[in-house]
Amino acid sequence: MRRLSWFIFLVYAIGFSQNKQVLYDFTGLPQTLLLNPGAEVDNKFHFGMPMFSQISAQGGFTGFSAYDIFADNGIDINDKIKAAVNNYGTAEFILFNQQLEVFNGGFRLPNKDYLSFGYYEEVDFLGKIPRDVVDLYYDGNTVIDRRYSIKKLAARAEMLGVLHLGLSKKFNEKWNFGVRAKIYSSVFNANTKSNSGSFYTEEGTQNIYRQHLDNVNLLMQTSGVFFRNGEEIDASYVKSKLLFGGNLGLGIDLGFTHHYSKQWTITGSILDLGFVNNSKNTESFLYKGDYELEGAQLNFDRNNPQNYWSDLKEDFDNSILSDTLYKSFISFRPVKLNGSASYSFGQKQDDCRYLIDDGFYLNKIGFHLFSTVGAVHSYMAATFFYERRFSKHFQTKLTYTVDPFSFANIGLGLSANIGVVNLYFAADNLLSLNNIYNAKSASFQLGINFIFKDKN
Repeated sequence: MRRLSWFIFLVYAIGFSQNKQVLYDFTGLPQTLLLNPGAEVDNKFHFGMPMFSQISAQGGFTGFSAYDIFADNGIDINDKIKAAVNNYGTAEFILFNQQLEVFNGGFRLPNKDYLSFGYYEEVDFLGKIPRDVVDLYYDGNTVIDRRYSIKKLAARAEMLGVLHLGLSKKFNEKWNFGVRAKIYSSVFNANTKSNSGSFYTEEGTQNIYRQHLDNVNLLMQTSGVFFRNGEEIDASYVKSKLLFGGNLGLGIDLGFTHHYSKQWTITGSILDLGFVNNSKNTESFLYKGDYELEGAQLNFDRNNPQNYWSDLKEDFDNSILSDTLYKSFISFRPVKLNGSASYSFGQKQDDCRYLIDDGFYLNKIGFHLFSTVGAVHSYMAATFFYERRFSKHFQTKLTYTVDPFSFANIGLGLSANIGVVNLYFAADNLLSLNNIYNAKSASFQLGINFIFKDKN
């Protein structure tokens, strides 16, 4: 526990949920196979630069931005905080996700199927904060008989390594299917969900006010966070757990690409259908019960002194069950769903207007839907995109996304092939670059691959 502060710093420092709308179905990038194992690949083989094939970070908060609080606009900061609280929804959420590809590769099998494989590290956090908790923190229990509920309070945090093996198979000219198997190795997991209970104040009879904790039922499950055998969290510990020394689990990805016609294409995928069996260093905390307090009846008898704080604690412990559990538990991965429809147009022609490459289109427009489904929180995002190939060596993708963070999220992706070297970069929320403090979310992905094409 001596280095727990270092561990918390590590989690927050390595990155800033899961929606990679710019990279999804970005033609020619090997990383699209991680978002849709059924994506089409025309490579002979590929491999990513170790530790640099994909660096990804995404994060956001739906409640308010830093600019809402700290803007230098002549408004008193207390008034800005009050306005942010007043505009807070019934439950807002905060998240960040970070991924680092350690290695990845793939090659064409003799039967023309494409086999891909790799290993990446991921940190994921999602917290759902109800309005009642914010009001109680900001105003205190100043409103008589107002019930402050924790029903919507939930959170999940985890760090894990993922070893994966995928196969993309072309059945015919119209259908391409893919599957990817995953082995998870969890460094740590902490989650709390399905909580209930409320706090409220009413007028008392023996004192001015009576405080209530009503029907409290709160459970937090952890693994790999607290230790009973003297272990410490440091770099070597994290490495050993990432490399299959942690809590293990299994998962699967499924995807497809369907050419409805020569120019219309439909794709879809479902990612991280899986679980982790948390059996090592597990420690869960349970609080359950009701409690009522109308103040302490002080009795100043020097011959019979009383320890009032001890009496209050004993009364609280007798009313609210507090238990620590050490049994294993199953944690399910948040499932990601993708679907898109696109239309390609603008075939390449020479100066005499003769068709150069039948089936090679310069432009693609489409619509992409993303959804994540989990025990803590589920949400959706919708993206319109335009992809432009300037040549077989350079292409761009422009996106407009509507999600819980923003109704005007503009993203841009760039991919360039210099010989067999592929360089790519993708980012969103570009409209906020002039004032990044006003952005409620941001993301970027970048990497270097080496791609060897099939000879035509």
